[in-house]
Amino acid sequence: MPRTKSLPKKCIKTANSHPGTNTWVFLMKGDNLNSTDDDVPDVIKLRHPATNQPAMFVFSPGNVTVQEVLTFDENKRSWFIDDNVKSDGKLHLSTPIDPIFLILPYLRKSQQAQPLEQCLWDEDFPEMTRLTQCQNLKLTLVAERKGDESLQAYKFNEEKALIWLHKKVERVVEVLKQKGIHVSQGAISATYVKSTMLETVSEIEYLKYAHGIVSEYLQEDISKKLAQHLNLPDETENKKRKLSNSPEDTVVEKKSKKETPEKESVLKPKTPESIKEKKATVSKKELARQKAATGSKNITSFFKKK
Repeated sequence: MPRTKSLPKKCIKTANSHPGTNTWVFLMKGDNLNSTDDDVPDVIKLRHPATNQPAMFVFSPGNVTVQEVLTFDENKRSWFIDDNVKSDGKLHLSTPIDPIFLILPYLRKSQQAQPLEQCLWDEDFPEMTRLTQCQNLKLTLVAERKGDESLQAYKFNEEKALIWLHKKVERVVEVLKQKGIHVSQGAISATYVKSTMLETVSEIEYLKYAHGIVSEYLQEDISKKLAQHLNLPDETENKKRKLSNSPEDTVVEKKSKKETPEKESVLKPKTPESIKEKKATVSKKELARQKAATGSKNITSFFKKK
């Protein structure tokens, strides 16, 4: 799904821009990413909550906030950095992400209440435990807290999680409306300005679009449950309806209508009337041919001896 993002406020540059060094062009947004020489943001790999594959994220100093790293890569692009040319023309952007999205798959996998640090332990991605230090981490929105408060043990609660995700979708809908993002079906230019004369977009279309954006960070099964919680129409049913009214069915139907009279004529027994009609038509053709041949010589007459 296409998304528009505000321009980053901060631009982090590497101290050494020599082409031989491993340098990136990275735009970071957020006051918490301000760094000193001794304390810099960390770019690390974590497990993506939707795809389960490695993805890049950046933690602010002290692991206060976490942001997702998006990479824009186009062919035949390069950067001029000071007096040098950087042949790798990739542009890396960071956007804030709620750490609960990253924690949610681990909570769902756990069958019992566990301390958060133990729940997030991942041999392939040991840096996942950094999420426990994130600011304003309100896990009670998606889980039940068990035992002593100092223990910080949590157990996933699906009903709470769906309510929390529902609110996230509604928040995305508000932003889409504020930004004037086109959400209805059909391709349209990014610079398109909606006319007041056009029909207003339905709330369902906004919810479907926002659900698609939020689902980029959800596993497929909980994404479907969220769609049901939002009372969105089932896409599979819509596809079935479209397939049932497909052009191929119309062609087959027309073809069957054409074939029906022919089949009926084959199966219907011949009556004397039908035989007479057939003879009449044949005799008419024969008469027309004979009339056209009147006055013309037979072809064998050209080969007789004179």
